[in-house]
Amino acid sequence: MSIYKDLNDMNIDLEQYEEQNLTNFEKKKWEKRILKKICKEKPSHVKKYLGVTATVAMIFSLIIVTGLISPTMAATMKEVPLLSSVFKFTGDLGLHAADEKGLSTKLNISATHEGFTLNVTEVVYDGTRVAIGIERHDKEGENAKENLSEQMSNIEFLLNGEPLNHTNFSSVFEQPSKDKNSVILEFADLKNQGGSPFPKQFNLTLSATITGISEPFKMDIPVSDIGNYVNLQPNISRKYKNNQFTIEQIMLTPITTSITTRIALLDKSTSVDFREGISIEVYDEQGHELKLIHGNGRRETNKGNSDLIMDLRLHPFETLPKAITIKPYIHLYNDYPKGTYQEDENGDPVIQYIPELEITIPINSQE
Repeated sequence: MSIYKDLNDMNIDLEQYEEQNLTNFEKKKWEKRILKKICKEKPSHVKKYLGVTATVAMIFSLIIVTGLISPTMAATMKEVPLLSSVFKFTGDLGLHAADEKGLSTKLNISATHEGFTLNVTEVVYDGTRVAIGIERHDKEGENAKENLSEQMSNIEFLLNGEPLNHTNFSSVFEQPSKDKNSVILEFADLKNQGGSPFPKQFNLTLSATITGISEPFKMDIPVSDIGNYVNLQPNISRKYKNNQFTIEQIMLTPITTSITTRIALLDKSTSVDFREGISIEVYDEQGHELKLIHGNGRRETNKGNSDLIMDLRLHPFETLPKAITIKPYIHLYNDYPKGTYQEDENGDPVIQYIPELEITIPINSQE
């Protein structure tokens, strides 16, 4: 039995209850009753959280048994860290939305070695990326000063028992979350770059090594595609010098905006090659820009002049836009020190837009 899971799974209709005040005697009575009930639970994860959950447990028991709660208390309880998703505390608006909209699957899957517990708290997959929330619990507190992401290494995944590697999935991306004890791991398939797509449902096995612990941590994670996305294949191209820039696919989900581009050399004998350096900015019809989360790219073949295919994953649009504008640009570099970005007066890299490659795509059309 997990207190964390019980609290998250609780569904309460607050409108049917009226605000009432408890006397000091009643408060003490309920506190003793809840503490007595919790102390009967012997698993280590209950004892570990006893100090921080006693008050929360008491509050929830008061709700269940007596229905005593005010709207102010309800709002306050929603912000209690224990009840909050790992996804909620990241700067990734898509994962924040996954928590707020109930799209992520809450889990309590753990492995423990030498007093150290690694716990998978939630997962979400929207057809573009898989994101996994992970927390650590160390009864000795020896790792309090070190970030969990710094402790983890040799991260490997199996999909339905088959290894995921550079031929069928992207690199593993890490995002910080609410504190040093949590991290978010993400990856995507390479279906737009010659790899196989992930199934709609699959079992994912995570294996990772923790610094100072010899035995790897292994956990099986059930994953399901949330669906609910718009998939466009515009295949619109623009040309600049000897480069052809094509938007091959756009996928819009409540969690991610995924854009697949292809950059080809029209005259492979010339040296004007921007393939490695072209980046993009993405806007809706009102000029709101999306923030880049991460991406990956590879050449279509091993030949140096083959097409470069990029999968970029950005924050989701708040509402479905009427049109998307993609503005390619390149960074400008210094001659000395060679290879460093030019910077403006604010210390930001200087970029140069390429208007010849700009593309606007209506969402209600796939032209």
